[in-house]
Amino acid sequence: MKRLKPIIMEEGENQVKIGIEEIAELHAEMHGDEPMDGKPCVCVASGFRATQLALSKLWYEDKEIPVREDIKITSTLPTKGSQLTFKYMLGIELEPWQEGTIGDYVLEPPEGTDAKHLTTGNYVFTFIRKSTNTSYKVQVIPELFSDGYFELGSIVEHEIPRKPTEEERERYEGWELEVREKLLSLPEDEIFIGTLVALPLLTPA
Repeated sequence: MKRLKPIIMEEGENQVKIGIEEIAELHAEMHGDEPMDGKPCVCVASGFRATQLALSKLWYEDKEIPVREDIKITSTLPTKGSQLTFKYMLGIELEPWQEGTIGDYVLEPPEGTDAKHLTTGNYVFTFIRKSTNTSYKVQVIPELFSDGYFELGSIVEHEIPRKPTEEERERYEGWELEVREKLLSLPEDEIFIGTLVALPLLTPA
C-alpha cells in the first residue's frame, strides 16, 4: 500500500494537516472498526481519497489551499466510518457522537438504503466550495465491487437476512480486503468518476 499524502486546509490563520492514519485510529477508538492488514475500512478509505480528489479540483488546480469553513459535503453513505471521515474533515465535533446531517455535512442516502443495506449508489459524494458555488461530484466506480458484494456484506456484518456460513465470511473478507487495497493504491481515475459543476452564485434579491 502506498502512503497517501495528508490533506492540508486553512482554518483561520492556521493550517490543518489530516492523514488517513489518524482518521482510521479515531474510527477504531470510537466505533471499534480496526484496520485489516493495516488498511483502513472501505468507508474511511473511499471518503479520504474522494476528499483528496475533490479538493484538488476545487482548489489545488488554482494553486490555492482549501479553506476548511468554505467546504460543504453531501454524502449518500450512512456508515459510521464515512460519517466520521467527512465530519472530521470539516472540523465538526465528534463527541458526543451525532448521527446524520450536522453543520456543513449533509447525509442523503438513496431511498431504500441504510448502513445495513448498501448499494453502489451509496458511494457518491458531492463537495461544494461555498464561496464560488462550485461543486465536484465523486462516485466510486461500481465495478470496483464484486457482484454480490453488498448483499454478502449484509449477511456477514449484520446477519441480514440470516447468519453467514464460514465460507461466506472468508469470501467477504477477501472481497473487502481487495476493495480496500484498490481504494488505497490505484490512481484516482481508476476508482472514481468525477464531475465538476459550476453554479451561478446566489445574489440577494
